[in-house]
Amino acid sequence: MIKVSAYILTKNEEKHIRECIESVKWADEIVVVDDFSADSTVEIAKNMGCKVVRNKFEYFGKQRNFALTQCSNDWVVCLDSDERITSELKAEIEQELKDTPRAAAFVAPRKSKFINRWILHSGWYPDYRHPVLFNKNKMKYKDQLVHEDIDYSGKKVYFKGDILHYPYESIKQFVKKSDFYTNLRSREMFERGKKFKVLNLFVNPGVMFFKMYVIRKGFLDGLTGFALAISYSSFYILMKYVKLWELENKCSNS
Repeated sequence: MIKVSAYILTKNEEKHIRECIESVKWADEIVVVDDFSADSTVEIAKNMGCKVVRNKFEYFGKQRNFALTQCSNDWVVCLDSDERITSELKAEIEQELKDTPRAAAFVAPRKSKFINRWILHSGWYPDYRHPVLFNKNKMKYKDQLVHEDIDYSGKKVYFKGDILHYPYESIKQFVKKSDFYTNLRSREMFERGKKFKVLNLFVNPGVMFFKMYVIRKGFLDGLTGFALAISYSSFYILMKYVKLWELENKCSNS
């Protein structure tokens, strides 16, 4: 059996970290890279036998690449603190690690829960994000602030088992996280030379709502699908462009 490390990024995740770690207890090593949590996240991780390294978060691409340097094994499982590896996905990963894996990177569908319901439409499922299992010598994360891609040109294999994702348990939590992510996203757009346009505030939220609720069939996710589409389009998209406008004004007045 090929040895594997699992890494988890954390920041004040005492509510989620225990179950997250439990879902990868089968890994040969679990590395928790913590952004100086003020709660009991670090204590819980240490008590569960994890290797804990504290590193100040600047942006996601950099933090993830740092996490890879802390993993002792070439093969790595990537998991966020609000995610869980299902038993079906675990079995698929272990099957690959019994012998030479079929590829250097494997992705899995991520199933996310919004408040009270698993979202199976709305563009949220299946959510094939960056690889869940990979050889760290064959890829790295791009130097991006948020929604980081990977530098990898080889074959990818798709697992069937899900990653369970618990990102938003309330609208309050959605607003709080969206504030954090839109700070990064607006900064990234600004640094890339993206220019604010007034039409962004009027057109983009409506376009996003139509995509999520109609084209991507969010209406099949019931009232929760509507709440997701309206929250994402009216708050996340709107705030992203308002913050871009704010950055441009600060720059022009400095």
